[in-house]
Amino acid sequence: MKKIISFLIISLIVSVLGIAQITTLPPKGKSEHMIKKALILEDENSEFQINDFLLETSPFSLQEYQSKIIQPKSDIPYMDFTTSSFWIKLEVENIENSDRIISIELARPLTNQVELFVLNHENEITEHFLSGDDYKFDSRPYQYRKFIFPVQFPQNSKRTLLVRTKSDGEILKLTMKFWDKQNLTEFVSKENFFLGFYYGFIALVVILFTFFGIALKDKIYFFFVSYVFIMGMFQLSLDGFSFEYLWPNSIYWANHSILVFAAISMLSLLAYANQFLEFYEEKKWFINTYRFFFSIVFLCLITSFSTGNLYEWSYPILNGVSFIITTFFFVGIYLKYKSGHKPGIEITFAFAFLWMGAIFFILSNVNIIESEFLASNSLKLASAVEIAFLSISLASRYRLTQDQKLEAERKSVERLEQINQLQNNQTETLEREVKLRTQEIVQQKNILENQNKEIIQSITYAQRLQEAILPSKKLMEALFVENAIFFRPKDIVSGDFYWLELTEAYVYFAVADCTGHGVPGAMVSVVGYNALNRCINEMKLTEPGKILDRLTDLVEHTFSKDDNEVSDGMDICLCRWDYKNELKYSGAYNSLYVIKNGALEELKANRQPIGKFIKRESFNTQTIHVDNGDAIFLFTDGFIDQFGGKKGKKLKSTAFKNILQNAHKNKMDQFEETLESEFTAWKGKEEQIDDVCVMTVKF
Repeated sequence: MKKIISFLIISLIVSVLGIAQITTLPPKGKSEHMIKKALILEDENSEFQINDFLLETSPFSLQEYQSKIIQPKSDIPYMDFTTSSFWIKLEVENIENSDRIISIELARPLTNQVELFVLNHENEITEHFLSGDDYKFDSRPYQYRKFIFPVQFPQNSKRTLLVRTKSDGEILKLTMKFWDKQNLTEFVSKENFFLGFYYGFIALVVILFTFFGIALKDKIYFFFVSYVFIMGMFQLSLDGFSFEYLWPNSIYWANHSILVFAAISMLSLLAYANQFLEFYEEKKWFINTYRFFFSIVFLCLITSFSTGNLYEWSYPILNGVSFIITTFFFVGIYLKYKSGHKPGIEITFAFAFLWMGAIFFILSNVNIIESEFLASNSLKLASAVEIAFLSISLASRYRLTQDQKLEAERKSVERLEQINQLQNNQTETLEREVKLRTQEIVQQKNILENQNKEIIQSITYAQRLQEAILPSKKLMEALFVENAIFFRPKDIVSGDFYWLELTEAYVYFAVADCTGHGVPGAMVSVVGYNALNRCINEMKLTEPGKILDRLTDLVEHTFSKDDNEVSDGMDICLCRWDYKNELKYSGAYNSLYVIKNGALEELKANRQPIGKFIKRESFNTQTIHVDNGDAIFLFTDGFIDQFGGKKGKKLKSTAFKNILQNAHKNKMDQFEETLESEFTAWKGKEEQIDDVCVMTVKF
């Protein structure tokens, strides 16, 4: 009975004074979490030093600190986002008749300070280890991304382990795992093997889709590659690899890289999602919410370079906002489905896995789910699956584009085969009948010649009609002090045209390049010419960008009135002058060149035509100030694309700019002759490949 009472009294003293129980080393070849057998003391102000624990009145035994002592209930206790120091006390006994060297794993990568003191039975320090992200990587006793300390345990001896850990505001988790050397080596080899698969997959995706982006010149691939690359850098920092291999001597980046890459990865994901999902523009509240989240993450990126309280708060804010944003993507996906523009099941699966990975990552890190594997790998696995599905969605996008191209090529080949077959049939028929129907062939030849003559006469008359609707030289000379037009159709009639219209307030003028040349191009030019007149005279539009938007609608409507839709359109350079010094410009593929003070400047056009286009955007309007002596050039691509020279190559824009600058130095009445001479000299014996139209106005 007395023994029982004595045992209860001792147990009570142990619980009150916080004396840790003595534990034995795990068997050889085994690993074991030991934190449950230790005591943890929170040092909120980092006021304790090792000497405070070497006294008999250690904080672990003082009554005033008993409320701060924690008895862990999990293998990896969760300490929340914190800047406190935490002291861990564990008494260990080696009951074997041989010395043991145990590799002790403490804390987790990204912990700022990890310090281990080994005390003998006389409370003397026998070994001391200091590591963490606040110290250079090569100072670690074990050159590994995690904090591993080799501790000696002599035979039949007791050792007290005192551990101090501290974070700069990140989540702090207190690992204390004992490893046998061989067991640790095997685990590290297996872990690195699987991590190699993950990071190899990230590298493969980055390299592959970088080539896709360069080849296809589609910016969505670059947004995706940026996100995957930054996500890989974030995981490297989270696992401690970046500190080990990329900046082992930079303590600043060791402490800040995880937060910096987390913020950049979320910004790149937002940018990529916006490109791929093409967020529902009519839902203004959704767009405003998206911009709000983008701003919050951007602010977190800025504060991630700071220190102190601002830096500490960045951790929980960025973690919380990132999870909310991941959830927010489902709202965008829902709106896309609701609008009838389904983004693809791969996108839905990608964000679903990322969302589930974030859930498991958070729950396992706060020990709601006690899983060391999920805490370390849930986000990694989820991001790998997410990237895989996003890669599939981009591949599907690429395949769809290629299928459309192949279908167009197939139809072209079929039409060509039909034409060739028709020609072959006609040739065979003529060969069979040539001897029997020589006279009839001669008669048919005469008929064809007459018909050809009539056709040419009709086209020549059409040329007169086309020239009649073009602005007269007298009108041009009355409006502009100096002007000139170099107009050279490839055939009799032209798909290029120049246009001018007056109102009381403005002069509108343009140069346009319609699809094709000859009769088809001329017919399209009539549609474009009339549509421009309607935009000014009927619809009273004044802004060049708005005029081109409306011109696109009119052209598309004209060529889609029945089942046989036509995808023809035009490129155009449109200007509006206020009779004084203000010139406004908008262009569809066709830029505007301006010469001011002898220097040539280029106003870029929108990279889209007038007519059907895959991804239509509103046209921009640019404004410039023109003074006396300034000159502008409106042109089509016929001059630039003409083959010639010694090597039979295209002239290209650089040489064209030089020609214009040289022509500008001459008198304006010599402009047309100068361009005629330059064009003829460059073309040489080559055939003219397209209509050419260049207009210049000197103010």
